[in-house]
Amino acid sequence: MSELTFHDRLDVKSTLATGDVIALFKRSLRYLWPQRRLFSARVGLMIVIYGLGLIVPWLLKIVVDHGVMQQPIEVGADGFLFPSFMTPFLNFVASMEPLSVTLYTLLFLGFMFLFVGYSGNTLLEANLAEGADVATRSENKISAGFSAAHGLVGLLDLCIAIRLSQRITDHVRRTTFWRLSCQSMPTLSLQRTGDALFRVLHDAPSIAAICHALTLNPLAMFISVGANLWVLAAVYGGVAPSLVWIGFSAVFLTLVATSPLARWARRVSQASRASGSATTDEIEEGLKHVAAVQSLGTTDRQRKQFADASRESFRQSLLLVWVLYVVEWIAENVHLVFATAGFWVIFSGIIRGELTLGDAPVVLRMYSLLYETSMQFGRIWIDQQDNAAAARRVFFSMDHDVEAVTRNRRTRSGGMDRDVSLRFNGVGFHYPDGRRALENVSFEARAGETIAIVGPSGAGKTTLAYMIAKFLEPTKGRVLLNDVDLADLDVRSVRENVAYVFQEHQLLTDTVAANLRVAKPDATLDEMKQVCQMVGALEFVMAMPDGFDSKIGRGGGTLSVGQKQRLSIARGLLINAGILILDEPTAALDPVNETLLLDTIKMSHTRLNIVIAHRIRTIDQADRIFFLDQGTIIETGSPSELRNQKGSFYQRFVDIAEV
Repeated sequence: MSELTFHDRLDVKSTLATGDVIALFKRSLRYLWPQRRLFSARVGLMIVIYGLGLIVPWLLKIVVDHGVMQQPIEVGADGFLFPSFMTPFLNFVASMEPLSVTLYTLLFLGFMFLFVGYSGNTLLEANLAEGADVATRSENKISAGFSAAHGLVGLLDLCIAIRLSQRITDHVRRTTFWRLSCQSMPTLSLQRTGDALFRVLHDAPSIAAICHALTLNPLAMFISVGANLWVLAAVYGGVAPSLVWIGFSAVFLTLVATSPLARWARRVSQASRASGSATTDEIEEGLKHVAAVQSLGTTDRQRKQFADASRESFRQSLLLVWVLYVVEWIAENVHLVFATAGFWVIFSGIIRGELTLGDAPVVLRMYSLLYETSMQFGRIWIDQQDNAAAARRVFFSMDHDVEAVTRNRRTRSGGMDRDVSLRFNGVGFHYPDGRRALENVSFEARAGETIAIVGPSGAGKTTLAYMIAKFLEPTKGRVLLNDVDLADLDVRSVRENVAYVFQEHQLLTDTVAANLRVAKPDATLDEMKQVCQMVGALEFVMAMPDGFDSKIGRGGGTLSVGQKQRLSIARGLLINAGILILDEPTAALDPVNETLLLDTIKMSHTRLNIVIAHRIRTIDQADRIFFLDQGTIIETGSPSELRNQKGSFYQRFVDIAEV
């Protein structure tokens, strides 16, 4: 599918070869190790379930042959077809009347049903109602669980299975979310929120499904087949090989018939998931920018965009269902051929007198287990193509553009000195699309200074500031803090010591206190009051119904632009970092609050203040100005020096601003 169809800007190469799928499966299985105790418990219960399940059909044979048909119980006699593990019970009922044999056998059977049900041939599932689309099916994968038994043991096995799925999915979701939050600013600006949500919520559960399908499911199949083959060979001798070959022939033919569809299934599943995430993105974008849409009178166009995305998502889901139906149809027809052959072997043996009527439920059940196991084993590869497509999307999000973060976390960490120095040495930066943002930028600044980054729009001011907080890394030159290259400093340490207040207000839909505590989780009420007082925010906060516990709307929607700006700056001050970067801090402030904020910023003699601004009143409060144009610092000096410098770029900038 083209990237334009589903909005993708980053994840545009979604084709998977067979080797890629195998690599995805290997990586997915690593998530089992942290849950090894739950996994081991499931394996143990699986052995118990299939072990007890071997007993059940033989109890039915006793009821039919020695209860209803009243045949004598002659343990060890020729033609007495029972496995050795049934000998103790047979000896117990051997001398009883047929009615008593039936009664005790049924009691034993009832006891078995209480614990495991008709073990091996039943399925206890935890699935909720679901649709055909990947989103609703993913909800079941989050708590996916099944057991080959009913009864108490089956319930315990089911609970452990669900817990295992939940823990794996939780691990994957947390890792994916953390990696997404660590991506660089250029990547985050391209990442669609709806797509990210889809990957975390709906793609992540497929990792747990892969872990189940490639470990527990095959293990259950091998245990089931091995146990039943052992019993068939031990009890029925020459009859068993025919049934075994029939079962394994079904495996081979199913693999041959469905394998060519694997690539098709992967491609269709990828398209279904991408179109689903595009629909989610349309919802998120539409609601996020609903005010702009309404103000411009384009609601109908927005509705049509969502309708088109939704329709395409449904179309891709239907295509995925069709592909899976083709696979199911092939498998069922394979079953029809081999089931006919299997039944011929079973019933011809009964007619010839080689088997008794009581052998029918035993052999039928064992053949049924062999067939079902063979079919499941034959479909493992094809059934996991959908999960492989989802796993690829998850691991892409984990891996994309987070290499610098994980590398730096292994290197130097720890806090910076309070009296910080900042130096740019020949710094240049080009965005991935080739655009030049900075070129040969060099300067030095120290704690106690307030410097202003000034210049026309697009000059590279924000890019320069992003370098200091390690949101971006230079493509050329070095940025040094206290004579240490930022490339050698741990990202977390840098962010704890560099407070960045964005021009766009990043406020949570929560209380005022919760928004402030993003910067300092253990901040006291007095500390929050102090920083709010410093920026002129305390008065309006205390005027709110619940003060600092008052809820604010989505993105601060219940606050004015100026109030949001002051609250954002207060949050930045709460960190008490060595470097404070303010991007257009006074753009929405009145003269009184602007003066209060500028005086507050200059109060600290141990902090380096960096202000990106266009307002002349704000710029004039700086100690030095760095004037940028086309990514290069072309003038440096104090406000008065640059104002009095005839023909300077800053003087022309002031003249235009004051017109």
